[in-house]
Amino acid sequence: MKRKPSDRITLLVYGNDRLLLLVLFCFMTGIAMGAFTELLLSDDAKENIQGFLDLHLTISGPMGDLLPDLFLASSAANLGLLLIIMLGGLTIIGFPAALLALIYKGAALGFAAALLTDTFDARGVFLVLLTLFPPNLFIIPALFGSAIASLRLALDILACGPSQLKKNLADRAGSFMIFQTVMAALVLFGCFIESFISPLLQQLS
Repeated sequence: MKRKPSDRITLLVYGNDRLLLLVLFCFMTGIAMGAFTELLLSDDAKENIQGFLDLHLTISGPMGDLLPDLFLASSAANLGLLLIIMLGGLTIIGFPAALLALIYKGAALGFAAALLTDTFDARGVFLVLLTLFPPNLFIIPALFGSAIASLRLALDILACGPSQLKKNLADRAGSFMIFQTVMAALVLFGCFIESFISPLLQQLS
């Protein structure tokens, strides 16, 4: 029986506990790598970074003329990761790139969180909660959903054998792209929070 497009979209993410655990493991591995990298920095490097952060946090208040540029930069970075994850599924054999993208994102967040808490102590904890946490409430689940869908698509098509590859890919590509578009919208919403809301929350720390 041929499934409806809505059913195919649902099956891309639901009932994939093993894939969720794999995605979560890669992301947490990245966080650990990022935090460990920060611990290995020399004292001189940390002092230089602290000076940069002090200057950046001093001048990065709610300056309207800079916020659109921040939004564009954040969108380019996060949508770039989403694109890598999506192409990993569509190219079938490139699905490990989706896991590498999650490791990279986790490492970036782990490094940033460790650096802020190590540099600013208690204030750093507030900076993490006020600036890193809110946007990633949307960005991280979106990247997770995108990665699970890509892995599911690639593994299902590979399981059908090479003779059915083109047919199965053409049959599933529509629902896959609709789902990825929804994930991209969530990423953009997270980028909006990171660019326009987080600088305001930062002033509370």
